[in-house]
Amino acid sequence: MIEEMGTVVATEPGYAWVETKVKTTCGSCVAQDNCGTGLVAKTFSPKPEHVKIAVPDPLKVGQSVKIGIPEQQLLWASMVLYICPLLALIATASIGFHVFTLPEPLVILGSFAMTFATYWLVSRHIKRQSVSFAPIFLGASNEAIITRKHEIPLKKLS
Repeated sequence: MIEEMGTVVATEPGYAWVETKVKTTCGSCVAQDNCGTGLVAKTFSPKPEHVKIAVPDPLKVGQSVKIGIPEQQLLWASMVLYICPLLALIATASIGFHVFTLPEPLVILGSFAMTFATYWLVSRHIKRQSVSFAPIFLGASNEAIITRKHEIPLKKLS
């Protein structure tokens, strides 16, 4: 199970919207000041992600929660999303060039069109199965916490 901590930002009956922060390894690297990748990571700071999850009990805004995705589902979705368009590119180029003996510019255009179509179909299929790829609720802290930038977390006042 791949686990991540997040903060509840909104609630609905039976559901909670959880904000997770995207982490990069550049922040802990010693050579981040002398690295092009580190400079790009600083320039394009990642935005927080909001995820809707089903929860068994009502949660409060500000509460910390742990969510998770099974590794098998994530690996399968990643493999399908990357391998299928790549195979479509190779197959279309091979068939267009060797079977139909098309000119090279047409083979390139046809291959890219088929790759894009395959990517679109696979991503649509994965989105339709969003229930199986949705993160699951693993647990929550007891108290909701208000945190502001550069402040120590305080318990939420009722």
